[in-house]
Amino acid sequence: MSYTAGFGAMEVTVRGILPIGDTTDNETYFIVDEAKAAIVGQVILPKAVKRSLAVAITVKVPSTAGSFAIGTFEDGGKFEVASFLRVEVPTGAVGPVGR
Repeated sequence: MSYTAGFGAMEVTVRGILPIGDTTDNETYFIVDEAKAAIVGQVILPKAVKRSLAVAITVKVPSTAGSFAIGTFEDGGKFEVASFLRVEVPTGAVGPVGR
């Protein structure tokens, strides 16, 4: 994802423990700005793993984004929050990150 000049970005961290199972497929999880109902980022993770695996992935999102949710979209377009993942915003941030 790229941002045009004049729009800052900040880094958030996606954390969680992936579901245990036999699948080797991947799933795209979308980071949504709940206040604006807009997709601001995404990560691709395995749908399941053979043994417990914690993840922590840094993602750049627009600095104007507010509260976040992470999840997938059903076939009908309804957003489903991923209960095993969360988006953490750094505390004490000093300003936006460059492009």
